[in-house]
Amino acid sequence: MLPTNNRNRQLRSQENKHFWEVLTVDKPIYLKGDLGFMIKHVGSDHTRWVCVDDIKIHEFRENTYDVC
Repeated sequence: MLPTNNRNRQLRSQENKHFWEVLTVDKPIYLKGDLGFMIKHVGSDHTRWVCVDDIKIHEFRENTYDVC
């Protein structure tokens, strides 16, 4: 997550939450129909919606679960 607004900067500096994983991509009402990402902090259960400009892809993996 990038430090694009006060809340993102606070999460990065005070809570040391730099790395997140993308759970879903959608157009939530919260973002007024714009494309957004539901992200989850790596190492905790903290989730939040962010817009495209708030994240930078560090590592891409197609699936993070085993398909049986």
